Amino acid sequence: MTFQTETLDTFLDLEPAAEPQGFRVVHPLYDAPETKCAADHLGPIQLSPGCRIALVAVRCYLGAIMLMGAWRVAMFLVRR
Repeated sequence: MTFQTETLDTFLDLEPAAEPQGFRVVHPLYDAPETKCAADHLGPIQLSPGCRIALVAVRCYLGAIMLMGAWRVAMFLVRR
């Protein structure tokens, strides 16, 4: 507790060199648009084998989930 009090006292002894001017906030709608990078000269992304396997696994997973959802909808419509 003594350490915090000493730190606070030291901080309060400092006098600012100038009055704070504040911050200027520019809304993104009124800001100048940033320049975009041209990707025309870039080729296909080189994937490592592990990354390629992970992407194929995600595709298979999403396909299986969509098939299970379609199956549930089809069974719901058949039972009606």
